[in-house]
Amino acid sequence: MAQRYQLLIRDRHGFERIVPLARSATVGRQSLCDVVLSDAMISRNHLRLELQDDTWWVEDLQTTHGSCYKGEPLGRQVWEPGIPLVLADGAYTLLLLCSDQTSSELHLQAILEAAQLLAEEVDLEDMLEQSLDRLLTISGTDRGFLMLLEDGELTARVQRNLGQELEGHIQLSMSSVHKVFETGDPIWILNVAEDGQLLTQQSIQRLELKTILCLPLLLQGRRIGVVYLDSRRPITEPPDRQTFEAIVSLCAIAIERARLSEENLRSHVLATVGQVASSIVHDFKNGLFVLRGHADLLELSTEDSKVRHHSRKILECVDRLTHLSQDVLDFAKVREPKRETVDLRAFMDAILEPMVAQAAEMGVSLRAEGPSSLIKLDPGRFTRVMENLLANALDATSGMNGEVIVTWIQVTGGVQIRVKDRGRGIPRRVIKRIFEPFFSYGKKKGTGLGMATVKKIVEEHGGTLEFLSEEGEGTEVIILLPDHPITGAVRVSEESTGEHRSLGAEHV
Repeated sequence: MAQRYQLLIRDRHGFERIVPLARSATVGRQSLCDVVLSDAMISRNHLRLELQDDTWWVEDLQTTHGSCYKGEPLGRQVWEPGIPLVLADGAYTLLLLCSDQTSSELHLQAILEAAQLLAEEVDLEDMLEQSLDRLLTISGTDRGFLMLLEDGELTARVQRNLGQELEGHIQLSMSSVHKVFETGDPIWILNVAEDGQLLTQQSIQRLELKTILCLPLLLQGRRIGVVYLDSRRPITEPPDRQTFEAIVSLCAIAIERARLSEENLRSHVLATVGQVASSIVHDFKNGLFVLRGHADLLELSTEDSKVRHHSRKILECVDRLTHLSQDVLDFAKVREPKRETVDLRAFMDAILEPMVAQAAEMGVSLRAEGPSSLIKLDPGRFTRVMENLLANALDATSGMNGEVIVTWIQVTGGVQIRVKDRGRGIPRRVIKRIFEPFFSYGKKKGTGLGMATVKKIVEEHGGTLEFLSEEGEGTEVIILLPDHPITGAVRVSEESTGEHRSLGAEHV
């Protein structure tokens, strides 16, 4: 009789969800935890759960807001099923659930749950996590990961109970995992001790391993990925192989469906951008051109300081709207940057100078740190990159007495620029959509083209963009521009001081 364990999670608002448990799990706020709880009261690593000899142990990992069991502060102790565990003064209540099921009942329920994925509208990330959790529960294994074929390479998308470096934590070499994907032949070992050929591998000998399952994700004969599962204990009621392979196939179908849905949505959004660019934006810019002309004439035809002041305000708004219109047009065609030699020190100072006062009003310290470095870039377009990033950072840090820092260093092959804040951070589900056109998060105003424009401009410069964020911990954007700084004495001419007209920022 197989015993199945689940974790019931209830938040402070009464919302409940159930997560399957294997042999051990970490609970916390950071994305690498097996069970992620996003409340700011929860520590990055809050709890450790571990099953030993049919007994669950729970340990508070010396957290700030603590955990409570039977009305007492939690250290490390046995957790009885059905007894609530309260985290961070009631932010969450956890219950350990268990049920006895026959192997056939467990398999039938697993097939129904996997099939249910096909009928649900679930995004790809959630689909991957749900699929891996189901496969771990069904197989009775402790750890695993799921990889997908992306841009011609296998990429690990979700994992459980493994370190970030998979190669050093799994029981097979990654070459064996790739071989499973390439040949389509699964590895199905329920007891390593009975496989003499496998025992000759040094990587297996040095690890206490009992079970290894590695199967390709197949869809109509086409391989889309691979799933790897292992355990350091023998599985008392191993799954039926044909049943398990059928469940893996159902998961592959559900995963591909979610992926195609996201790709179709992305294609539809980009097509819509192109239509807007061709049918609206040109006429809009023509109207702005007429408006600018009349505002210029009004300013030149009067000596009245108030009239001239209002004329300049009109012109500033026209400039802003013109640049926003250009954001949309940028998606209709690729533009070659008009590169100039720019000193990053003066360039960044010119961008930050008008924003320092605004930042101070928001309770934020804004500063730049970096050497005088010459680099070739398009000043006008790259200004838009920095202003978008800084506007986002200031907004995320507003009212927190925080700091936004811009730094840059010379690295092999180019210059690395970092924009870092200690603000509110961004949820993991939002990060994967952050560069999506028309997607906006946390702002009542804006077209949602800010970060999409940033990415496009950086790529036009041949650069790369890395986006790191953790909810409650802040955000860091890392740009690498593959343009070697000019060597020798730094001599900045009038054309390359970085002193340019500040452009308006439209951010996410």
